[in-house]
Amino acid sequence: MNRWAGVCRLGGIGDNLIAASVLRPLKRMGYMTEVITSEAAQVVYHNNPFIDKLTVKGDGDIPGGDNWLKWFAGRAKEYDIFSNLSHTCEVRHSLKVGSSQFWQSPTYRRKLCAGSFLETVHDALGMPYDFGPLYFPTEEETMLAERVKADQIKGDFLCWVISGSRLDKVYPYAPFIIGRIIKELDIPVVMVGAGAKQREQAEAIKKDVGWQNSGNDMLHIMAPSEKMDVGSRWGIRPSLNVVMLSDLVVSPDTGIAWAVAMESMSKVMLVSHASVENVTKHWVNTVTLHADPERVPCWPCHRLHDDPSTCVPGPNKEGAACMADISVQSIFDSVANAWFNRKNDNVVPLRGVLHA
Repeated sequence: MNRWAGVCRLGGIGDNLIAASVLRPLKRMGYMTEVITSEAAQVVYHNNPFIDKLTVKGDGDIPGGDNWLKWFAGRAKEYDIFSNLSHTCEVRHSLKVGSSQFWQSPTYRRKLCAGSFLETVHDALGMPYDFGPLYFPTEEETMLAERVKADQIKGDFLCWVISGSRLDKVYPYAPFIIGRIIKELDIPVVMVGAGAKQREQAEAIKKDVGWQNSGNDMLHIMAPSEKMDVGSRWGIRPSLNVVMLSDLVVSPDTGIAWAVAMESMSKVMLVSHASVENVTKHWVNTVTLHADPERVPCWPCHRLHDDPSTCVPGPNKEGAACMADISVQSIFDSVANAWFNRKNDNVVPLRGVLHA
């Protein structure tokens, strides 16, 4: 008789990729697996070899209020093991403005919200820390992405993830560092994102880089503006598939970056409200840059900022203070080191944490 494990995650792209981590050990322990997720995020689970059943819930399919948690309690009886992984990042490691903990002291918040996102979802199901790739493109998707790379990029490239979903996940000096990477290191850059807002951000960056470098032939955009759903020709998967072919990724804490967390390419991560332990503790071949806590004492704040009123701004109001404190030079040096080692087959582990 088959044993069934159920997992539910209703958050965004990154949240669901984190939740996907538990599926590998569940399958290795002999469970049949079902994932319950939202319409917007379901695409990240397509082609995942560790999923036996994918259930998609739309607005109104799960009751609200007090009945929301009761619905999950009822569903749990259908499985041998079950966990609702919603709130395993938000609430557990990142606080909402409506909670009393959001307004507690930074020292208390850091103690309360410590730990790894990945470890938390594994702990919720009692799974061993068996980490591996989180996203799985199809052969056809990989072929299409390779065609894009051959036709448009024409060689090795760096992927710059434009931004995350919140205001503190935008690097305010992106045009300066991207311009330097192209001009001084001769590295083609592909800006990747999803949705209309990130497309607009990418177009603005490309315009600035063009002024700075007197042209931007080596700067490309992969940020479709269409709706991110499974019916869209573009959706989020084409962006993820291009990132999977990149040679180096620079990114804030985003869903797109989580797709390659366990992949072999070098990564330079820029963390903002969350800690290094939260985000990249188990990532492969990754350097994590963050604010200097002496200069930016609010970092890490573990706060989910819905508007600028709760976030400390950077100099001249340019982005969040934590992101603005990561210097262009520190990113440049990390990129140059990673690219040099890769091009010379001098594989040096890039696990590490650096202040800006």
